[in-house]
Amino acid sequence: MKIGLLLPQTGVDATQGTDAARGVELYLKESAVGALQLITEDDQAKPEVALEKLRKLVERDRVDFLIGPISSAVALAIRDYVHEQRVPLLVPAAFTRVLTSPQQASPSIFRLSDTTDQANYPMGAWLMKNTRYRKALVMAADFAGGRHSAEAFMAGFRAAGGGIAAEIYPPFDTPDFAPYLREAATARADVVYAWFAGADAVRFVQQYRRSGPDLPLVGHSALTADTILPKIGEAALGIVSIGAYTAALETPDNQQFVREYEAAYGSWPSRYSECGWIAAALIAAAAEALKGDLGDHGRVREALKNALPIIRPPRGPMQFDAYRQAITPIYITRTQKKAGRIANIVIDTLPGVTQEATWGWWNKG
Repeated sequence: MKIGLLLPQTGVDATQGTDAARGVELYLKESAVGALQLITEDDQAKPEVALEKLRKLVERDRVDFLIGPISSAVALAIRDYVHEQRVPLLVPAAFTRVLTSPQQASPSIFRLSDTTDQANYPMGAWLMKNTRYRKALVMAADFAGGRHSAEAFMAGFRAAGGGIAAEIYPPFDTPDFAPYLREAATARADVVYAWFAGADAVRFVQQYRRSGPDLPLVGHSALTADTILPKIGEAALGIVSIGAYTAALETPDNQQFVREYEAAYGSWPSRYSECGWIAAALIAAAAEALKGDLGDHGRVREALKNALPIIRPPRGPMQFDAYRQAITPIYITRTQKKAGRIANIVIDTLPGVTQEATWGWWNKG
């Protein structure tokens, strides 16, 4: 059995790619999976590079399964090729809403993360219900994942009665946010919603605390991913975020996963690590159900779909919807110190959130 990892190993998304690969490797190391070969390619979070590397994995290496990518832009660029080739692709992040929409969903693509809507849209209603914030300034990275996340949050916030003061979209991989933070200081808002990930998130949060507006900061969990919290440091404290996973989740399955991950890699897992682990678990379960016979893509896809409710994801119970998008619990967290560690502590839970429940504002049929 050959598994191809199409993940960024260099560039702004390298941390997320490393985390996802570690999750895959941890599961395969800890489980009794038969003979297999992992073949890793660096997509550099660049669509043109990813397509070239993907062709190599499928046509030359003849992989049985694919895991990746991280970037939403990459996922959209490779969607048609994956659909045509029919090799199952398990997506650990790349959460642009359109990838598993009725218009774009492919029988060969299975996504394990939340979509841009599943977390960001409910965040609007949650803030209106649980805080006094009524006018938000939105800041997000200027690419598909950031834009779609911001759109979903704004739709949810407005639907619940909130208002948007302004929108600011710094370029992807911005080294200096000072001009954008100066612009933010002029907005009449009472909270800032932000979506940045990886190295962008580290720089944004640190610079926001030093020279940003004197407003509370909230966002998607990419902003305070567990792996980058040590790099952000105390600048992350107090940020409220929403997403499908936190390493601080106090359940037996997650605590075991965290112990094993930390023993192997010396750090807590991130949401990318957890999705990588789930991807490997699904592949192992499907291969076992088919007794290693992976020649029929239709049977392989069905086995993957049926395996998700059976395995024990660290985040809690999951299943796929009709478009092979994960139905997942969503957690609201606050970044705070616990036992000497900066962590995303759960303060509320939204069980079993579906993409259908959050896409009505844009998916008109």
